[in-house]
Amino acid sequence: MLAAVQPVLEELVFRGLLQGWLREKGGFINAFLGVGLANVLTSVVFTALHFINHAPWMAASVFFPSLLFGYFRDRYDGWLVPSIGLHCFYNAGYFLLFGV
Repeated sequence: MLAAVQPVLEELVFRGLLQGWLREKGGFINAFLGVGLANVLTSVVFTALHFINHAPWMAASVFFPSLLFGYFRDRYDGWLVPSIGLHCFYNAGYFLLFGV
């Protein structure tokens, strides 16, 4: 569940809805090294929500993977399959290494 269902839902909400909505609102598309402002803002929100259930260092550690997931969303023109696959792989690796 944590390695498959949760990443799919998170990607649909954060990358699909929030990042997509921010990209449609002009001014959030500008990119620095391929990372757009919509991606950064989405990653900030995604990371902030992790502070609710995780230790601060763990919550903060999701920021850069979130940027990577968002980069793949932008790189493939809003197609969420690459970011969903990467997020599932990331979560599965995390749980294999550190347990639930």
